[in-house]
This record gives sequence, C-alpha cells and structure tokens, in this order.
Amino acid sequence: MKIAILDDETHCVESMVLHINSLFPELSISYKSTKPMEAVEVLKRIEIDLLFLDVEMPLMNGFDFLEQFDELPFDVIFTTAYSQYAVKAFKARAINYLLKPIDEDELKEAVLKYIETKNTSTDSSSEIEKLLTSLKKDGILKNKIAIPTAEGLDFIEIDSIIYCQSQSNYTTIFTHDGRSFLISRTLKEVERLLGKFSFVRVHQSYLINPNFMEKYSRNDGGYLIMVNNNRIPISNSKRNVIVDIFENLRGE
Repeated sequence: MKIAILDDETHCVESMVLHINSLFPELSISYKSTKPMEAVEVLKRIEIDLLFLDVEMPLMNGFDFLEQFDELPFDVIFTTAYSQYAVKAFKARAINYLLKPIDEDELKEAVLKYIETKNTSTDSSSEIEKLLTSLKKDGILKNKIAIPTAEGLDFIEIDSIIYCQSQSNYTTIFTHDGRSFLISRTLKEVERLLGKFSFVRVHQSYLINPNFMEKYSRNDGGYLIMVNNNRIPISNSKRNVIVDIFENLRGE
C-alpha cells in the first residue's frame, strides 16, 4: 500500500513519517509535502492508495485541495488541530480523521480501520465527495483562503480580493476593505487557486478580480482602474480578454 502525507508544517510531516515507519514498516511512503499546490500536480501523476491530509493549511485548505481533483483516485485520512472543525461531519460520514498532536494508538486504529474497509471494497472516495457536498450545504465550507500572519492566520473572503500583485517569489493580496497581505507564494501558485473563482491574469505581475474593475483605458499601452483607484497594466496578449469581459458586462 502506497501512502502520501500533506501538511503545511514540516515537523508534522516528519512526525507522521516516524509514526508510520514505526507502526507499519511494510507500508510505502511514496510522497510527502508541505506545499498543497505542488502536491496537486504530483498526486495527479503518481498512484497512491491513502493520503494523510491536513485540514487547516494556508492559502489552500484540505477541502480546497480535494476539489482540485475531478475524481479522487485515493482514500483520505484527515488530520486537524481543531476538534470543532467539521469533526461532526466526519463522524456523520464515518470518515477517518485524526486530531493533532497525533496519538500513535489512534493512528494505528485509523490505519487498521482503513485496511479493513479497503478489504471490504467500500468506496470511501464517494463518501468523501458526499462529505464535501455536505460541508458546502451546511455552510461549513466558505469561499475563504487562510493567510499566514505573524500572529497566526487571517481568513479572507475570496470575493473581497480586488487583485494580487507579484513580487518575485512573494505575492501581495489587496482586499476591498483596504487591507493588503504579503504571502510567500508566487503569483502562479495563487492563480492556480483563484482561477476557478474567475480571477484573470492580465499581466505577468497582476491577477485581478473582474468584479472590481472600474475603467479600462487604451492609453499608455492599456490599463485598468480598479475600485480602489489603483492602476493595473495590461499585457498585449490580454487586451482582448479585458475587452470581452467589459462587453459581456454590458450585455452585448
């Protein structure tokens, strides 16, 4: 059986590796990572049976991560530091989960339960898909991203983001309430997450929310004025995209 581990904290990943190697030396850890966006691409290429998945991760939480897959080709055991965080839903669906810090006895029980379930040919991936649907219906899953700060995490409504600006290997996120957040993610990584929410890459350094466009000017090579009065340049290859957006907004 092939296993993968995804958690944004390195010490949690390494701790899980030690636990698994100690309890189940016959199992193969095929992949481990602290980067969910990178893990999406890797786990679409390799075959694994079981993923230990952290629920609370900055920028892309565990549920957002699973939604990057059209069909889940693996089973999941969730890990979470917050017992109140959707645990009720896990129990209702009989979905395996572990509370942090991970207890070896509970880990052993969860893996043995998974193996037993696997041998009975129960389709746990369909149960996970039902879980995601249930969480959305109950309002537990919101369109938010978690932004790491010095104090912890800030949760931001995706609909409040005006635009994102690249700064080398960092990205600054600007929101409608006048706040800005500098995160250690490339704009390409942010685009992977926000693209499904209709954000548009208008320039190599800018990703915008079209809902906050105020004006398009053809002067100076073409630029946008956003609702916060900031000017966003448009690359030559994206001008037609912006024009099409405005035309659609006008209903033409």
